[in-house]
Amino acid sequence: MTSALVLIAAILLLGGLLAALGDYLGSKVGKARLRIFKLRPRQTATFVTIFTGTLIAASTLGILFATSESLRKGIFRLDEYLNRLQDARNELAEATQDKREVEAELDKAQQRLDTVNRKFQATEEELGRVSQQVQQLKQQLSNLKQEREKLLAERKRLEAQIVEKDQELAQQKEALKTTENRLEALEKQRNELQTEIEKQDQEIADLDAIIEKRDEVLQFQEQKVKKLENKIAESQEKIQALEQYYENYQALRQGNVALVKGEVLAFNLVKIENSQQTEAVIKRILRQANQKAIEATQPGNKDFQEQIVVITESQVKRLEETLASGEEYVVQIVTAGNYLNGEKKIRVFADVVRNQKIFEKGETIASLSLTPQEVRSGKLLERVELLLAASRFRSRRAGIVGNIVVGESNLEVIQFMEELTTINQSYDQIQAIAAKKTYTVGPLRLKLKVMADEQVILTN
Repeated sequence: MTSALVLIAAILLLGGLLAALGDYLGSKVGKARLRIFKLRPRQTATFVTIFTGTLIAASTLGILFATSESLRKGIFRLDEYLNRLQDARNELAEATQDKREVEAELDKAQQRLDTVNRKFQATEEELGRVSQQVQQLKQQLSNLKQEREKLLAERKRLEAQIVEKDQELAQQKEALKTTENRLEALEKQRNELQTEIEKQDQEIADLDAIIEKRDEVLQFQEQKVKKLENKIAESQEKIQALEQYYENYQALRQGNVALVKGEVLAFNLVKIENSQQTEAVIKRILRQANQKAIEATQPGNKDFQEQIVVITESQVKRLEETLASGEEYVVQIVTAGNYLNGEKKIRVFADVVRNQKIFEKGETIASLSLTPQEVRSGKLLERVELLLAASRFRSRRAGIVGNIVVGESNLEVIQFMEELTTINQSYDQIQAIAAKKTYTVGPLRLKLKVMADEQVILTN
């Protein structure tokens, strides 16, 4: 309290001194007609008075802030204290609400306790009644034990009688078992005879069916072979005509053919997951085709990197629309004509086929009749070549665009033919089957089988 009075007295004294000083300075400035900041004397005196008053207020606040920490905090941290006060009020309200809820829970707990006490009293009463019933049951149990002793004695007597009856039944079962064994032996003999008769009948029926089916298959295969032989002969004539045409064409152009019409420059299996990738995939395929075309038409010119493959925009657009469906396709870039070494414009077109399953594993592709007499007479190679030609023809028609090979290598085919010449068994057919499940993209790997009455004699 004393320090506060001294502070107030000091502030009043300092304010009076500064006011007197300001008045004295104002009078002096007015009489001397001084100018500050190019102001008129009267305005200068007013400015000095204002400055003095401002100095009084500033010194007062400075003394207050310097000497009173509570005043300083009250001025500068008032908002913070108000926020804390509001938070405290909110916490008080929440605590009050929690208290009310706890009191409500306490009332409920008291009610449950009262209920439990009432149930406990009822249970004690019930326990008294149950105790009486237990006494009664004990008396009944004693009576039952006496009856049980009587029944046990009766049981022993009956068990002795049952043992005697069991011995009699055992003797009867032994005699019955002997009779049943004789009957089972006779029944088994009868079933074996019946099975043997049915087996012979079935073998006769199977032989009849095999003979009939063999005749039909042989007749069908002979017709098929004749058709294939006619088609092969026609194809050979066309090939000879084309070879003559190519020779004339080469002589006309006086150059070496680097690419022939229909030659595959790029072969890819494509499945577009994102339609935005379609254009990039097509460009990559065309780059592969362009590189192969450069290698064929510009041999020895390693620095040549120009775009020589030409394809129409309409074909590229159709290719994009087809691939955008999201299915798996086999895409081939094929030459549209014959081109010589050094040519710098190769026209191509895109061949697109959906990749789908063509042959199952073990499916027969082609078959021909083959006998040991034909093998011994030197016709084995001719028949094998005819079988492979028929297999390639059917595979291409079915949709295979990839390679068609026999076994793992040509050596495997040679070993197969050599081994066939050493077999002394009879056989009547040779087949070419798919070695595994094959799709459009290929490759189709063929497996050769020599058959005799639907049984495999030899395979590669």
